[in-house]
Amino acid sequence: MTTSGAFRERLFGAWVEIRENLGRSILQALGVLLGVASVLGGFSISDSQRRRADQMFVKMGGLDKLNVQPKAAVRDGRPTALQQANLGLRDADALGGEALKADAIQGVSRQKNARARVVSAYGDQDRQISGIGGDFIPANGYGVARGRGFSATEMDTGAPVVILGTEAAQVFFPKGDALGQTLRIGSVPVTVIGVFEERVFRFREGQRNQFWWRNRIIAVPANLVQRRMNGDAYRRVDRITFRIPDMGAMGAFARQLSYLVKANHRLQEDFRLDDVAARIRRRNSQGDVYDIIFLLSGVLALVGGGIVNVNIQMAGLKERVREVGVKMALGASGREIFKGFMTEALLLTALGSLAGLVLGVGFSWVITKSLGIPLYMTPASFLWAYGLAAAFGFLFALYPAWKASRLSPMEALRYE
Repeated sequence: MTTSGAFRERLFGAWVEIRENLGRSILQALGVLLGVASVLGGFSISDSQRRRADQMFVKMGGLDKLNVQPKAAVRDGRPTALQQANLGLRDADALGGEALKADAIQGVSRQKNARARVVSAYGDQDRQISGIGGDFIPANGYGVARGRGFSATEMDTGAPVVILGTEAAQVFFPKGDALGQTLRIGSVPVTVIGVFEERVFRFREGQRNQFWWRNRIIAVPANLVQRRMNGDAYRRVDRITFRIPDMGAMGAFARQLSYLVKANHRLQEDFRLDDVAARIRRRNSQGDVYDIIFLLSGVLALVGGGIVNVNIQMAGLKERVREVGVKMALGASGREIFKGFMTEALLLTALGSLAGLVLGVGFSWVITKSLGIPLYMTPASFLWAYGLAAAFGFLFALYPAWKASRLSPMEALRYE
């Protein structure tokens, strides 16, 4: 008999044994099933949460951004003399940073905010004004739905023009006729030249729009805020964003930029760098802890199921002692008996694992549905769940199979 023929015969014999003892077989497979479902379900829920968070960052403008922001310019409620002298983050830092790695940088935006009274024929509110420059609109995921964006000339001269978010347009021009109308921001009259697309993102179904605050934006050229609203002769900014698609170049650029800005600020580190991709890596690192917890819970379920399996197999072996004795009397070696029992145990593990994968998918779908997030599953989750079940199934099948292979044929035949 060829090796493949012997294997097929053992496999068929194992299938017959499982089918004829269905209740016992189901009990044996139950531990594997629950363990696989636990590992797959835990990993899938964790992956779904991470993917949803990544989608949010992408919708906010992408992961390839490095933000530079000034640290608080006060200590114990009072600005320090040194911090006042350093003058904070400035346009010069943006220009110097861009020159450092002009070939890798695909966009630079700056932002200078102000607080002012905004007045139209329909509204009068105290609002934050976003003075924007460079590539702010694409870098932050905005798009102009009606009208147009700022021209280069308007940016340079600080022209009195404004683009409104959908909420701001609704508040100050509820009749939908914002384009071409005039607003007064503080003492400066500005003309509405555009309205942004509405920004909508819900982390979970039925949840409040996470981007509602982005629809409140009132954007004017940064130079308008610096020259006519803040009266800032030092051209300070509140944020500079560099967009670098080559993530491999991000780390080196961040270090170079840090040296440059520190040198510009008289060796004072009065700023902080915020690498969006690094932030996500830190979050993923925290998520790995949850994956380990899910993995351990699955391993414990598999160990528990394995112990139950051993007990059931040992009990089953007592019922099959005479069967083993007859096989040995007919010429079967201890090695053949060992292989037969192992084949039966591994077939049960495989069937239990497949059922566990199905249960894990259903379990994950129910949980993510209740959380209101889309289900996302990776091939690695399936491999981990199935691989662990196979490893533990093999280990816990060794002892009963070895015990059966060591039976004496004469004692087995006399066993009652």
